[in-house]
Amino acid sequence: MTMILTILFSILFLSADAGIAKTSVPTAFKSVACDFFTHDNAMKVLGSQSIGTDGGMTENAEGRSWKCTFTPNDGGESSPRLYFMIMKSPSEEAAKNSFQVIRDSNKMHNGFEEWSGIADEAIAHSDAPNFHFVMVRKGLKTIRIKVNPASGVSLDSIKAAAASLVPKMSM
Repeated sequence: MTMILTILFSILFLSADAGIAKTSVPTAFKSVACDFFTHDNAMKVLGSQSIGTDGGMTENAEGRSWKCTFTPNDGGESSPRLYFMIMKSPSEEAAKNSFQVIRDSNKMHNGFEEWSGIADEAIAHSDAPNFHFVMVRKGLKTIRIKVNPASGVSLDSIKAAAASLVPKMSM
């Protein structure tokens, strides 16, 4: 009986400590967009460690969207910022239509390109050193990545990050 009480007391004591430790440590806020893009991708694009700031979720007739802004730790006001958005449309037709609106508004500008061989459709638009923009659609989901200003950031690094996200867009 004494042994059982000792074991129960030990379990109660250890679990009480664990509970206190858990509540005294702040829980990290889960950001859908920041987690989807990843800090690793942000580092590859921006060239340094960054802070991801959650932009929240919006929902309207066009679907849901989540945003995140990555800012380099070592940068000042003029350093590049990476703006990421993932959208989920209510239907594939709605996703195609939204994509087409952006394509049509950019296609007549210098630096615009159709990016073939990636997902269902993809485009890239660069007006370096001002900005780089990539948009990729797969099924109901569309991602947008914009870096502004683009000085010191390669469009190829943004394309590589976008391409790495395509498999996750099926989930």
